[in-house]
Amino acid sequence: MRKVWAGLFAGAVALLGVGVFGTQRVFSANAGPDAAYVKECSACHIAFPAQYLPKRSWERILGSLDKHFGENATLSPTALAPIKAYLDAHAADSAMGNPRILRDVPASVTPIRITEMPFWTRAHAKLIARKAFDAPKVKSGANCIACHRGAANGRFEDDD
Repeated sequence: MRKVWAGLFAGAVALLGVGVFGTQRVFSANAGPDAAYVKECSACHIAFPAQYLPKRSWERILGSLDKHFGENATLSPTALAPIKAYLDAHAADSAMGNPRILRDVPASVTPIRITEMPFWTRAHAKLIARKAFDAPKVKSGANCIACHRGAANGRFEDDD
């Protein structure tokens, strides 16, 4: 009987451990991404999962939308407010986020690119040669949808 319980416990831990690195949907099935966030941010790129950066990163990104990776993505305060609220509530270091994402990210560092996050580099270094990101179809590691067809819906399974 002890082996059965140990096996069940190990299975439960394994399922919970799938986390952000394996076959998982990162937008909560209950909540999903905020409609304002998707509307505004998906106009140019996928609405990256809020859980992939800490609050301080989202604040920095939102605070410099006039120079958003070479583009002017300025929003009115009215349009920006629900997006900020959503990102604050779902960031990696929020109650709804995933603190494991921040492993190996010093509190003094404010990353603004998901592709520079240690979880991302660990997950992709094992699977993909760096030159693959230079392929015309992909162009960069930030183009998640080039390899993960479900990325726009928060699904990053390896076989998408």
